[in-house]
Amino acid sequence: MKKELIKKICFAVGLSLVLGTFTFDTVNTVSAKETSTQKKVLMVIAPKDFEDCEVVDPMTILKANGAEVIVAGITTDAAIGINGLKIIPDIQISNAKADDYDAIVLPGGTGVISNLWDNEELRTLIQQFNSQSKIVAAMCAAPPALAKAGILKDKKVTMFPWDDGIKELTSRGAIYENEETVTDGNIVTGKNPAASKSFGLAICNAMKIRKFTKNVIMVVAPKDFEDVEFYAPKTLLEVNGANVTVASTVSTALGLNGTTYNTDIMISNAKATDYDAIVIVGGTGVISSLWDDKDLRNLIKEADKEKKTIAAICAAPPILARAGLLKNKKATMFPWSDGIKELTQNGANYVDEEVVVSGNIVTGRNPDASVAFGVKLCEELKILGK
Repeated sequence: MKKELIKKICFAVGLSLVLGTFTFDTVNTVSAKETSTQKKVLMVIAPKDFEDCEVVDPMTILKANGAEVIVAGITTDAAIGINGLKIIPDIQISNAKADDYDAIVLPGGTGVISNLWDNEELRTLIQQFNSQSKIVAAMCAAPPALAKAGILKDKKVTMFPWDDGIKELTSRGAIYENEETVTDGNIVTGKNPAASKSFGLAICNAMKIRKFTKNVIMVVAPKDFEDVEFYAPKTLLEVNGANVTVASTVSTALGLNGTTYNTDIMISNAKATDYDAIVIVGGTGVISSLWDDKDLRNLIKEADKEKKTIAAICAAPPILARAGLLKNKKATMFPWSDGIKELTQNGANYVDEEVVVSGNIVTGRNPDASVAFGVKLCEELKILGK
């Protein structure tokens, strides 16, 4: 019960801090009002069946990088996402002016096809943004709206790998690429819901507003990762400006307490050079799935050679021990004799403390240490409070 409460508190606080002034009218209802910041982004959503994560993830990242996001709809009535998220648009598309914004972003979802592909007011707006060389971004099912506006001729783009949609692009001169995100000049496109995060980052890069100072990869077991050991550190890292990528051996990981998470990358595809820190989340699933994962072992070994921060909590520190990273290092973990034996047999000095730092290695004891573990990671990365 305590673990579940901590998870909910951390998740709620993290959302409120990252999303800024969002207010939740009901569990699934968001008011999209924002406060003025450095850059202004117009995000256009379908009145129904927009892809929830393709709105929330890019919006969160844009806001975290100092942008003000204004949501536009065909009307200002509540728009409903595929997964039930409700958003009240700030303005109607017909009232939006390209002169007032630095970028326009079109999330996808099936509702875009019938509601926005042939919307004349949106088409005119897209053309105006493009004529001013402002950033024009669209993802998933939305890029054909740009093609129909006549702005993708000879441009490299991506979208959801759907033949009819791709035909809409190529028949109007676009060059389709089966990539997660593609940036060509002022045009930014994203492939599918799994690309929501990288799409948001690509927009920030194109707008030259990206503030993230550190890149962190968090590794979770495919099943039975400890939910609070994932959400609490992740929230603290992101609130303090880190860009967090989540890796596993599956595309959707399942937590001990029932949460699911769509991962960003396979462990086998991750490269140590791309990250400033590697964080391995605990939970009973780690023992059978990650203690002996060769790809993860190689990843942390490469990171250790580069003296990058390597962290593990609860049942995960034996992964570091088995990789030879804990010899003559102080470390903690869940107080379980078999696990502690894995540490000491591989040369580690076990310490029964909440969080232990030894050189570039950070270890946490148990779920109750999740917040302290996250704070210590921020301290080690020198981003706490930034």
